[in-house]
Amino acid sequence: MGTTTTSPAESEFSADFIRQMIAQKKEREAAEQRAHEAAMKVQREKLHEEFLGREVKPEAMSRVAALVRKAVEAGDKQALVFQFPSDWLPDQGRAITNHDKKWPEKLDGFAKRAYDFFKSDLEPRGFQLDAEILDWPGGMPGDVGFILRWRRPEDT
Repeated sequence: MGTTTTSPAESEFSADFIRQMIAQKKEREAAEQRAHEAAMKVQREKLHEEFLGREVKPEAMSRVAALVRKAVEAGDKQALVFQFPSDWLPDQGRAITNHDKKWPEKLDGFAKRAYDFFKSDLEPRGFQLDAEILDWPGGMPGDVGFILRWRRPEDT
C-alpha cells in the first residue's frame, strides 16, 4: 500500500489557521475602510474649500426662478434652494438650531454670499428665507438647508 501525501493546505488546516484567515480578512476590510474614510475626508476638505471661495453666479436668479416654478407646479409653498454641512459654519449651526434671530451673522463662505443674494435680490420681491437643520445623524446637527418661501405676510 502506498502512503498518502497531504497537500500543504491540508497540513495547515486547523482551527488556528481558520482564525488567522478570519483575522487577516478583518484587517484587510479595516484597511479598506480606513482608506475609504481618508479619501472621503480629502474630498470633503476640498468641497469645503470650494464652499468658502464660491461666489453666487450671474445666472442665480434664473436658477432660483426655475426651482420655484417647479415647486409651485408640484403644489409646494417652499423650496430647498441650498444645502451644506452645519459643521462648515463657525458655530457648527448652533444659531440655526437655537432659532436665534441673528443666525445670518454666523454664516460664512458661500452661505453668507447666498444669504446676501437673498437679501438684495429675493427679499425685495417678497420671498422669505429660513435656515433649518435638515437631519440629525447620531443626534448631532447635520446639513443646513436654506428654504425659500413665498407665503403672504398675513400667513405667517
